[in-house]
Amino acid sequence: MKRLFLSLLFSCFIIGITLAQNIQFLYGYGNNKPVNFITTEFYKALDGGPLYYFTDFKIDKNGYLESYTEISKYWIISKDENTSLTAQYNAGLNKDFQILPVYLVGVSKSTKVNELILSLDVLYRFDKFTNTNGVQITFQFLEYWEKLQLSGYCDVWNSGTWDTEKNQTVILFEPQLFYKISKRFYVGIEGRLSNYTLLAPYDNYVMFGLKWNLEN
Repeated sequence: MKRLFLSLLFSCFIIGITLAQNIQFLYGYGNNKPVNFITTEFYKALDGGPLYYFTDFKIDKNGYLESYTEISKYWIISKDENTSLTAQYNAGLNKDFQILPVYLVGVSKSTKVNELILSLDVLYRFDKFTNTNGVQITFQFLEYWEKLQLSGYCDVWNSGTWDTEKNQTVILFEPQLFYKISKRFYVGIEGRLSNYTLLAPYDNYVMFGLKWNLEN
């Protein structure tokens, strides 16, 4: 089982690096425990609507611990190109268990305020891990300055909790701020605030890191 996990994790890592537009190396602390991530990220503006994915590789002192991937595809349905249909898929691998998929479908609306890009997704969510369904709202923001990049998202949903009788509302907020030090490299900070107990022990953390832009 361990060999299978390592093989699948290595395959995810190779695929992620092969397709990635940037790779992020992040280190910090969450709940007084060290937290380390390697993140590969990809965004492509396809005809009809963009495709986006990222994969997080969580690492502890003994090596690879977990990988988690999110894939989002958008289909533009308005003339101003600000409204889209979207389908999303999230899943992962842990050294002790498989993180079963979360399936999401819904509508996305985006707008631009000066150079600040904002978007809001309203989604139906089915969590295979806990066999629960509900609604998710995702708010995203992105702005570029000459040297700085600000980005992040806030998810709010009501499925995928251990105690479904309480109908717990989950909030996950994850901002990033990176500073450009050369054509390809950025240094920055990432944080996460959440009441999502399934993320323990890293449900709240602050990390410092390096982002390597692979594109010209």
